[in-house]
Amino acid sequence: MGKAIRIQPREIDVPQDDPFQNDLLGRKESAEVLTRLIDVFEGPCVLAVDAAWGNGKTTFLNMWAQHLLNRKFPLVKFNAWETDFSNEPLVTLSAELMKGLQEYTTSPPGEKTDLTQKINETKKVATEIVRWVTPGLIRAAMGLLDVAPLLKEEVAQILTSYAEDRLSVYEKAQESVKEFRVVLEDMAKVLSEEREHPLVIMIDELDRCRPSYAVELLEVAKHLFSVDHVVFVLAINRDQLGHSIKGLYGSGFDAEDYLRRFFDIDFQLPEPERDTFIDVSLRAACVPDYFQRTQRSEMWNYEDALTFFQVFFKSSDLSLRRIAQAIHRLGLVLASLRGKHRLAAMAAVVALILRTINADLYHRFIRGEASDEQVVDAVFSRSGANDIREEKKSNLFEAVVVLACYEVSGSRDDEIETPLMKKYRIWAQSAEKGATPDFPDAPRAEDVIYYVDGLLERTTTPYRTGIGFVHSVQCLELLYSGLEDDSLEDKT
Repeated sequence: MGKAIRIQPREIDVPQDDPFQNDLLGRKESAEVLTRLIDVFEGPCVLAVDAAWGNGKTTFLNMWAQHLLNRKFPLVKFNAWETDFSNEPLVTLSAELMKGLQEYTTSPPGEKTDLTQKINETKKVATEIVRWVTPGLIRAAMGLLDVAPLLKEEVAQILTSYAEDRLSVYEKAQESVKEFRVVLEDMAKVLSEEREHPLVIMIDELDRCRPSYAVELLEVAKHLFSVDHVVFVLAINRDQLGHSIKGLYGSGFDAEDYLRRFFDIDFQLPEPERDTFIDVSLRAACVPDYFQRTQRSEMWNYEDALTFFQVFFKSSDLSLRRIAQAIHRLGLVLASLRGKHRLAAMAAVVALILRTINADLYHRFIRGEASDEQVVDAVFSRSGANDIREEKKSNLFEAVVVLACYEVSGSRDDEIETPLMKKYRIWAQSAEKGATPDFPDAPRAEDVIYYVDGLLERTTTPYRTGIGFVHSVQCLELLYSGLEDDSLEDKT
């Protein structure tokens, strides 16, 4: 039985005594700024922490939450996506709040503190409100009839369905909402005075929930739980949440205006420093260990691989989660190789970069349905990739793609030219004849040709042709028989 390997990357550990010890993205300063900000709030506040999907919102919230706990902030935190199975966000939020507040009810045996009594009273009223209040009645009871015509129609239907003889249910719901807010604010005031900080309620993964659940949870948080001494922190992808709202209320609905009504403060997580993140992720996946083991047979070293990843993964349209998953896949394959089996690391890195940047093009390329020229054009036409084209490593990348194209087609470079090489040789020959002004990219063409010729001369990998690109693809797609049979089990 081979060594057990994790399928998914581990979550970043958040030590209790030093929450930012493993902070790869430099987010400690943001947490400290937000801590000072929410600590001065007296009135209710809903704070939106906004970042694109996969850019570390959850990790940031975990670190910041521990930082707040260390500062003695009363805090309740839960993952909205994990409660998405529920059709009652009011029940979910109430239950999570009561569960989270339980630790603050501790008191000597036989003695009930004022705070314990307040929390118990809040639990009792929360139970009562759940009996009477539905999402539609919350909107009506909180005076949200002007949110949109769609909501007016919804509330009208609700009230009609109850009929006149059941309007007392609506009145009871209205009374329950008022009573709950009074009791909740009273409890939060006592808790904040005891702890000298406001109560913080963190909700993560809201933008991953079903549209109806996400919107209803947002409405409940803002209009039912929005009282003095309570700060709501919502980790969101604002664009994705906007799509969810439009999916619920219609494409013509003004989602941006709707969200402005709910968020008192917007905070955009700063774009992380990617070079460090990539280096740490590669080391966590034990990629440098492979280069150290194979340094005599590899024409590449770890620093070359690191540079490639940093150059081609710098674009902001790639989330940190996608980058981490790609690197983890490479580490998984390297760790799964049996005995003396090897992977052509340079070809594997290029294949993995292409697979991550454009999976559809990657699969067409390895099937021989896309040319090297199409691959290169697609890679460098991406947003923010213009400056990458000027770096020497980009020319090496193109050379590897050319050689990969030869391998995929089953031909040798002296048998047939690939589309990219044909174009580059024309440019290079024209440049030699003094026609450089008409071919401004001639220097790049010369570099690519130089690298192609050099790589073929230096290739020492034990593959039938080229630099082992096809073999590397088989490994990355877990199709190579040299991978451990049982190495893909997650036993940790």
